[in-house]
Order: sequence, then C-alpha cells, then structure tokens
Amino acid sequence: MIALKVEKIGDRVAVVLTEEALAALNLAPGDTLHVEPSPGGAIRQVTRETWIEDPHARGRAFLRRYNRSFERM
Repeated sequence: MIALKVEKIGDRVAVVLTEEALAALNLAPGDTLHVEPSPGGAIRQVTRETWIEDPHARGRAFLRRYNRSFERM
C-alpha cells in the first residue's frame, strides 16, 4: 500500500504523490489521472490519460485553462 498526503495549496486541495507512487502508476509530472470512487469510498479505477484516444483533447484542455484565466480577471 502507498500512502498519499493530502495538502491544501491556496484555495485548492491536492494529493501529493511520492516517487514510489509515480513509479507504481507510471506517471510523470503534468500527466492527468482519472479516478472513479466505488460506493464504499475506495478508488476503483485509476488510469493514465492517453491523448491517442482523442487527438484534439489536449487542445480543448488548453483552451479551457486559457479561457478560465480571462474569467478570473
């Protein structure tokens, strides 16, 4: 079992992944995780996002972040 720390960063809450967790999940900084909670509260599925499935998803994600930056002004 890998323990993860939950921290408050500004007005957001983040889960901090250790090097062990990154290696076990085959992740790198900047990757996106999709988690699905089970009815009991545990994580049922954790997958690494693949841009191959939808070649335009990366562009849409960028535009959402870009537009949010103007909404905050």
